[in-house]
Amino acid sequence: MTIESLLDQSRVSVRTLAVPMLIAIGTVALASLPATAAAQSQPVCGAEVKEEIAKTLAGAASEKEQLALESELYDKYQSCTKDAELTPSTFYAAARECGASVSNLGSTYFEEMSCSGYDPQRRQFASPIKIKQTFGFGAAPLPGSREYVLHCVADANGVLVPVGIDSVHLADAVGGQGPTWQFAAIVNANRNLQTIYPMDGAPRRARSILSWALTPTNCNYMPIWGNALNYRIRLDQ
Repeated sequence: MTIESLLDQSRVSVRTLAVPMLIAIGTVALASLPATAAAQSQPVCGAEVKEEIAKTLAGAASEKEQLALESELYDKYQSCTKDAELTPSTFYAAARECGASVSNLGSTYFEEMSCSGYDPQRRQFASPIKIKQTFGFGAAPLPGSREYVLHCVADANGVLVPVGIDSVHLADAVGGQGPTWQFAAIVNANRNLQTIYPMDGAPRRARSILSWALTPTNCNYMPIWGNALNYRIRLDQ
């Protein structure tokens, strides 16, 4: 047998083996991809946890007492953030469609924020909040609970500083209604105003942080329930 014929046989053998090998590798690769497209069926911390938090915070007598309670609850329920591992890929896609990226990700089983924007003339941020469950927000109509949104803008040194925070009240659904619903937090920019002046059309880096029930305290705050968005605003006249 000539060298040429041996080489031809070797090439055929390699091609024959390559096809099933590539199929096998592709199958393993697909199996290893995270199953993030499917909806999450159960949260790590159920509605009873959120109901208890809403009830506890409703009993606060003062703002100082409420902040102290929030700090205790934040430490106690850190494990609830494990839901972040099951965030569907569609949520990241929705944020990208809004020109934003997701960070500071907690549980988005009950609520999520995939878009946020800024009105430079009114110095207001608007953030739609998608409510995904009928429960887990406190008894209706009261005490219910609050969805907080903190907004931060980068200063001259590129460091994010808080410019405004506010919340929208909500409660469990009544009357057999079914989700989803779109709430919105409208927040005035009234802090660190040097970051949003002068109104000269300059771009600024911004971050908005959604946090259910627990007040976000800084621009790196990691919500237990909620998420942050990173995007750019422009200081138009």
